[in-house]
Amino acid sequence: MSTIARVLTAFLFIVCEPGAIGRLGRALADTDGVAEVYTTTGSADFIAVVRVPDLDALATVVTQHIAGMPGIVRTDTHMAIRSYGRSDETAGFDIGVD
Repeated sequence: MSTIARVLTAFLFIVCEPGAIGRLGRALADTDGVAEVYTTTGSADFIAVVRVPDLDALATVVTQHIAGMPGIVRTDTHMAIRSYGRSDETAGFDIGVD
């Protein structure tokens, strides 16, 4: 019997000091649990897609690994609840929905 590993997906909006943007992009991408990192326009400098097995792992990634990086000013975490699109069933498994 095969089991599907659950994955919690969260979007982490990150504001940083202007001089730290170039350095932080690579550091964020190299962080365990971070699947993707994008520089953005608007109120956040980066959006990181975090994929972890559970809430404890999410808390560890955000509070112990990312929020304390030199140059990070603020983070705002948004957990994915449901995915909509052409491949809804597959996407649902990707974000941990039954």
